[in-house]
Amino acid sequence: MKTRLLLLLIYGFFLMACQKEGIEIFSGEMVYISFTKDATKDSVSYSFKTYPSGEIVAQVPVRIRGHYLTEPCKFTVSAVLDSTTLPESAYVLPEVCEFSPGQEQDTIVVRFLNNFEDLDNETYRLFLQINEEGNVKQGEYAYRIAKFYVSDKLDAPDWWTRNDGTENNYYNIVEQVYLGTYSVVKYTMFLDLLEEDGVSFDGEDMMVLKKYATKLKYQVEAFNNDPNNQAAGLTPLKDEKGRPIQIPVAG
Repeated sequence: MKTRLLLLLIYGFFLMACQKEGIEIFSGEMVYISFTKDATKDSVSYSFKTYPSGEIVAQVPVRIRGHYLTEPCKFTVSAVLDSTTLPESAYVLPEVCEFSPGQEQDTIVVRFLNNFEDLDNETYRLFLQINEEGNVKQGEYAYRIAKFYVSDKLDAPDWWTRNDGTENNYYNIVEQVYLGTYSVVKYTMFLDLLEEDGVSFDGEDMMVLKKYATKLKYQVEAFNNDPNNQAAGLTPLKDEKGRPIQIPVAG
């Protein structure tokens, strides 16, 4: 009897501690589905400038907690309307999503369409949520919303501006080793080189980054060393802010 009482007291303290710290407690037949990015810190930005087809197909990872799946779990997603400014006609959500059994992470597909004006002047947002239906519930609080920002402006992509998890998060390998400080002109030239070879780049393959950063470096050097460009006073090649374009990659 004393042992049972002690266990109940311990469990009660555990519940209180979890509630105080905002920790989710998963139990029973419920399935808790959430996104994988912390919405208080992370978002995804897209520019149609890098998608000339006018369509962006986003693979959005989701994860599951709670009841172990032995068969597919169907669920739906929707826009958080009071936080979303992207027109409904400019995005396509899956009618029904399906989480495969036997795994902790899966993906859903969201499509963005460049079918309205004013993208040049403003960035629009889509906030996405998991719908709570049946035995499907939203997961951890900070991961309940996926934030997307869409425009036609050539903003710096996430992979160019992020830190790389090194000590103090001060080291940005893209800036310090490969491409240097972001600029619209530099990024446009980088994208043109990728397009010439029919290559897409999502920031993950560092060999692709090194290859095309090196190509860009040689292109800038060739422009600056051209006697005609020198005679015309066009060198050194500068970005939109009047800064000489510099590519630090070794090669």
